[in-house]
Amino acid sequence: MKNFYLILFFILIAGNIFIYQTIFAPRILEISLLEVGKGCATLVRTPNGKTLLIDTGPDASILRALGAALPFWQRRIDAVALTNNKSASVVGLQDVKNRYDVPTILHFGTVTTPYGARLALDSVQISILYASTLTIYYGSASISISSSTPKGVYISNGKTVTKPK
Repeated sequence: MKNFYLILFFILIAGNIFIYQTIFAPRILEISLLEVGKGCATLVRTPNGKTLLIDTGPDASILRALGAALPFWQRRIDAVALTNNKSASVVGLQDVKNRYDVPTILHFGTVTTPYGARLALDSVQISILYASTLTIYYGSASISISSSTPKGVYISNGKTVTKPK
C-alpha cells in the first residue's frame, strides 16, 4: 500500500510539472515554411494555439509536411488561406480536408478578398500581398515570406523573428 501512495505521489508531481510548463510556457509565434515539392505552403501556429495553413502545395505531400510540423493528436486546422488558384498552391486542399477538420477556407485574389487584405488570427495579423507572398505581423515584429524565403521554422516572441539552428 505504501508503494501505491509513493507511485501516486510521483505521478501527481509529474502532472503538475507538465501543467506548469503548459501554462507558463513563453508565448511564441511559430511559422513553418513547409517542403511540399514544387509548390509553397506555410503553417502559422499562434501563441494561443490557433493554426493557419497558407496554400496547400501541388499534391498530397502536404500531409507528410503537416504530420512533421503538428503534434500527432492535432486533427484541426482553424483556417486555410489560398493565395491563388494555381495547381502548385491548391491541389493538396482536398487531401488536407480529408485528414483535418478545416472550418474556414479563404480564397485571396478574388473580388470579395482582394490582395492586400489582412487576416487576423488571435494577436497575429497576416497580409496577403499577392500570390504566395505575405507578411506576418506579431507584436512589433514582422516577417515577409515569398517563394524565395528559405524553408524551415521561424519563431517570434513579438519583438524579433529568428530561425533556430
